[in-house]
Amino acid sequence: TYIGNVLISVNPFKDLGIYTPQVLKSYENKNRMELAPHVYAIAEGAFRNMIAYSEDQCVIISGESGAGKTEAAKKIMEYIAAVSGGNSSSIKEIKDMVLATNPLLESFGCAKTLRNNNSSRHGKYLEIQFNAGGEPVGAMITNYLLEKNRVVGQIQNERNFHIFYQFTKSASDEYRQNFGISGPENFLYTSKAGCLDVPNMDDSREYADTLKAMSVIGISTAEQDQIHRMLAAILWLGNVQFVPHKDDDNMSQITDPDITAFIAYLLESTPELVSKVLVSRTIETPRGGRRGSVYDVPLNIAQAESARNGLAKAIYDRLFDWIVMRVNQAMQ
Repeated sequence: TYIGNVLISVNPFKDLGIYTPQVLKSYENKNRMELAPHVYAIAEGAFRNMIAYSEDQCVIISGESGAGKTEAAKKIMEYIAAVSGGNSSSIKEIKDMVLATNPLLESFGCAKTLRNNNSSRHGKYLEIQFNAGGEPVGAMITNYLLEKNRVVGQIQNERNFHIFYQFTKSASDEYRQNFGISGPENFLYTSKAGCLDVPNMDDSREYADTLKAMSVIGISTAEQDQIHRMLAAILWLGNVQFVPHKDDDNMSQITDPDITAFIAYLLESTPELVSKVLVSRTIETPRGGRRGSVYDVPLNIAQAESARNGLAKAIYDRLFDWIVMRVNQAMQ
């Protein structure tokens, strides 16, 4: 229903058949009050006002977790792509890229929570740019407030970001061999919350959609390999465990050096350096504006676990930002 110019929509948690191509077509070139309240009517009004008045339009979607914000945004993008002009290959390519951002950013930015099986764990502002004829010629995504803590821990019966389960369940034989990937039950970051599967969500099919979206956007095979390499490094970081050092209980040591050696291989570093950054921190004492002495301070178990988690979160945060940057480059 409407309250003034605001559409109130409710997530029914099932398909009601109100987003079919036939329904979409029925809202094209219609006044907002001619047909029943609908997300398509909001999209139609914004698009036609932009063309008629040559003014920027903004659709704000808000609501609590599980209200249907992500799905509403997808439907608005689908409507704009369907009714906007342009039959040239470049215009069609932009439309395809804009739609391809949905499965890609959902995989890397959404997760199962207690209230929502596909909850966006980041904020996103999507700007679609049109020419004077109402044809989409570019787009730009601004992301903010990614929930990095989810990478290293979730409450019981929630999941990490979807991409980790898609990857561990459906990785190619090449990735499994080169990056040491197996099922999600074998990695602490994906298993400790006790939820590996989501009802009515096929992680293998979603993974195929994610890879397809990467190809549509123009992310090369080499770039995809590096993305998966970083995902593997994060997963293996979660399996690094610490015990008290044999010489001092206030120090820690890694229980299985083979894991850090494999992480070093994934990060293209050295086992010594990876081990060092996980069990110690470097402190520099300034001296009169000049560089002073440098000390390596050992970490206890709690501090080492915090350092391990901090590294995993930092890698994922930078990976997510890189993906958004790469998408924006493609859509310009």
